[in-house]
Amino acid sequence: MLKNQSSSRGPVMAILVSNLTIQHLKKQIVNPRIKLLLEANKEVNLDYFYFSINRVRLPEGKIKGVCWNDRYNLWLPKDYTLPDVLYLRGGIPSRYRDRFEMFMEVLADNKTAIINYPRFNKWDLYLTISQDQVLKHHLPTTVAVNKPREIEKMLHQYDSVYLKSHLGRKGDFVLRVDKQDNEYYRYSYYKHSRNELVINTVYGLPALHDEVYKFFRGKAFVIQQAIDLLTIDGRLVDMRAELQRNRYGNLEIAGIAVRLGKPHSPITTHDAAYPLDYFFEHELHYPQERVDKIREKAEQFLFRVYDCIEKKYGEYVEIGIDFAIDANDKLWLIEANSQSTKNSLGKAYGRDVLLKAYRNILEYARYVAEKRN
Repeated sequence: MLKNQSSSRGPVMAILVSNLTIQHLKKQIVNPRIKLLLEANKEVNLDYFYFSINRVRLPEGKIKGVCWNDRYNLWLPKDYTLPDVLYLRGGIPSRYRDRFEMFMEVLADNKTAIINYPRFNKWDLYLTISQDQVLKHHLPTTVAVNKPREIEKMLHQYDSVYLKSHLGRKGDFVLRVDKQDNEYYRYSYYKHSRNELVINTVYGLPALHDEVYKFFRGKAFVIQQAIDLLTIDGRLVDMRAELQRNRYGNLEIAGIAVRLGKPHSPITTHDAAYPLDYFFEHELHYPQERVDKIREKAEQFLFRVYDCIEKKYGEYVEIGIDFAIDANDKLWLIEANSQSTKNSLGKAYGRDVLLKAYRNILEYARYVAEKRN
């Protein structure tokens, strides 16, 4: 059995990432998020390391991690035992799912604090939020697709729909379908590998079904009513709110970024972002009173969403919540993210706010570890 290593030292946080990230760290190839956390830790001074699930050796009582070495200014390998805190920053390959489940059981026995969890399943999350008597009115109609007939029903009811895989991030596996005249259907998606927007048109539902199932490649997916989002010059507008717990365990909003998609793109994650107040005041020219009401409603809405999620899944250090507002100022929940990249936060608010968000993670980890001990 693994033993906790930190009874005689400060708390230790383990950060689960992909094996590729670990390989890169060993070669001193470091992504911006890892650099930001390292910079934020200069003020917090928390002991933490990175690892991938394939480097957990339960029988040997070891986790083969990689940590920053101040003396050599390098990321170096180091063996660890069980941490006080686990922070997830990567998906779990299917071949390591059983090992991950065993690892989580061992962590539970050790009373390791887990401060976020694997990515939300969109369908499970929808079912959870729909049980809230207030929030259910802020959800677009959503159906789990088991048969092509569900796609036909939704397209009969709505002119535009979104199809999304149960598991996805950064706009992966999101397909928009728009009804055209004379049984034509236009579909669009964003191809990340080529940074390319794809738009095509097909004739008839059988041809559309072929494209849909080819796109999802066997992945489970939902179909969702397209919200009548605000648009500017053919660019969709939605919002990403970053909510976090701070050094005292209290929930706060790090920032609400308004995102503009590329022209005609079905998603908004790849272009400009602005602070909420600035966007509505200077881009849409809303009067101050209306902006204040939108912000107040948004904050109440976001705290309720966070609370609803935590009641089902447990306490989180942070959740990125995607939502939108329509022309009547009604708020719509799009989805929630347990492992936000904070790209929109940085674009909208700048480096200082982004660094504070990373400090919150480290400080909250210390808070829960000390409370645990």
